[in-house]
Amino acid sequence: MRAIVCVKQVPAVSELRFDNEKKTLIREGVHNEINPFDRRAITFAVETKKRYGGEVVVMTMGPPQAKEALVEALAMGADRALHLLDRAFAGSDTLATSRALSLATAREKPFDMVLCGKYSVDAETGHIGPELAQMLSLPHVTGATKVDFSDPFDSALIEAETDYGFQRVEVPMPFLLTTAERLIRPGRPIPDELEAAKTKPYRVITASELSNDPSIFGSAGSPTSVSQIYSIEAKRRNEIIEGSTSEDRVSRLVEKLLAEGLFSGRRDRVEARIKPPDSRRMKSEKAFWVVAERVQGGLRGVTYELLGRGLELAANVASELCTVIFGKTSNDQIHNLIEHGSDKVYVINHEELSAYSSDAYSEALTQAIQKFKPFTVMAAATSLGRDFMPRVAAQLGLGMTSDCIGLEINEQGQLVQLKPAFGGNIVAPILSRTIPQLATVRPGMLTPSESNPFRRGSVIDFTPINIKPLSRMIEERLEADHEAVRLDDADVIVTAGAGLGEPENLNVIRELAEILDAPLATTRKVVDLGWLPRQLQVGLTGRSVGPRVYVAVAVRGAFNHMVGVGRAKTIVAINNDPNAPIFKNCDYGIVGDFAEIVPLLTSKLREAKRKASTQDLKP
Repeated sequence: MRAIVCVKQVPAVSELRFDNEKKTLIREGVHNEINPFDRRAITFAVETKKRYGGEVVVMTMGPPQAKEALVEALAMGADRALHLLDRAFAGSDTLATSRALSLATAREKPFDMVLCGKYSVDAETGHIGPELAQMLSLPHVTGATKVDFSDPFDSALIEAETDYGFQRVEVPMPFLLTTAERLIRPGRPIPDELEAAKTKPYRVITASELSNDPSIFGSAGSPTSVSQIYSIEAKRRNEIIEGSTSEDRVSRLVEKLLAEGLFSGRRDRVEARIKPPDSRRMKSEKAFWVVAERVQGGLRGVTYELLGRGLELAANVASELCTVIFGKTSNDQIHNLIEHGSDKVYVINHEELSAYSSDAYSEALTQAIQKFKPFTVMAAATSLGRDFMPRVAAQLGLGMTSDCIGLEINEQGQLVQLKPAFGGNIVAPILSRTIPQLATVRPGMLTPSESNPFRRGSVIDFTPINIKPLSRMIEERLEADHEAVRLDDADVIVTAGAGLGEPENLNVIRELAEILDAPLATTRKVVDLGWLPRQLQVGLTGRSVGPRVYVAVAVRGAFNHMVGVGRAKTIVAINNDPNAPIFKNCDYGIVGDFAEIVPLLTSKLREAKRKASTQDLKP
């Protein structure tokens, strides 16, 4: 068994600070570490080597100090280290980075598997794995949580996490996988192992060893560029609600939430209005495409969000808005897409697309792009969109921005893609110099389009050729599907923390969530305890959410959790520890035992909701 493991050294995200005057990140005093997901990739490769024998080669591209990460990987059990180190690599975006890594990896053939972390916690793109797989013509699986190798050792059955559950994917060797948090417990070397690792083989690889053309690397080989970054760190009220009794404090909290519009409708969210068909004069050929996504047979809510923003962008340049959808599609769904803004619906259908395959989907979309030549292609930053869209970028040599929180058209007619990084408090405006421009957008960030049943549009059937899947999904299992789907664009979210003490106490939290018509979310610790499924986890290694109201019950409020709720408009904290970090990152807080506070809150909200509904019925 030979495994190539690609790793990245990242700054400790929780230690980063932003200089608002200089518009730069303050890195002084911030220590660097192996990306947490990459550490799992190293550990898994080493454990596999122990079982089957073979060699583990660890590789990174980075400045001289990145050698520290390689030495640590060698101490963890890797056999050799390769360091792509050259000034020509400076300024590389994900495509240029993947290109360099693919050329270096190809020199190590034959190998059985290539491993990467699911994403890096500083940039959070998740591009490298899928792009590297495409460039190496390998099947890939994103977010692996379990790997069963066949006997003989020539294929694997991989279980991978999705937004709603798990998929089981069959892949032949060699393959590439990206490691999820729960694939394996990450190893950490002891000082003696670190010292011994300094004698293991370490080699520097320069750009000239990979290609005679240095322009394919670094800034020159990068189709995307970053404009001036800025901070969007939310300023919280940090108001601890006082009162002579628990009932007084709960009453005051309810008053504040009602004053902010709880139960009176979502004030800060409207639907993007669709102009009559004849009012949009399409003069430009800069078509905007939205890749539709389905879950449990229905269109996922983020599809309407993409259509809502797409309408505005297309109108800005007098162009058309189109939707792309995979597989057999009912007339009702096609009409639904047209009613929500699509001028055209491209139905990409092929018998090999009946079961999801990342390489088959990417090949089919690539062929459609080459034939119809859109200006921009937008997809959702979901487990699906993050899986196959980077392969499209790699195959066509296109710039791509993932996990956008906004899309704009600048004065030059360029698409500006607003990308969060370093835990979500920093935003980087990104431009691409390749066409079409590719972007994935986080669910819950954009205004959905309204339905207009009088709209008319056209349907174009497209059948790609030579679709031969390298991987095949053989089973899909949904867990917490109802709650997980609602987290995308929920108005209110209630989160249960480990401070509840035992899983039976979740019932109290569920009653509160039911009154608020809110989905339930949770923390990593609760997931590790097995109380709730991973798909409900919010935080750095979980979901990112942006509700109007976020109620955290018995949640300590560690940095890794709070970065996932930075977009929440109002955060409410209930915790019996007055020194819990969450009280420094909330708008309203109550110090008290959840067993006493939450039932009171549920009762008072039930009464407030009844009164609000009574008011709505009055003429």
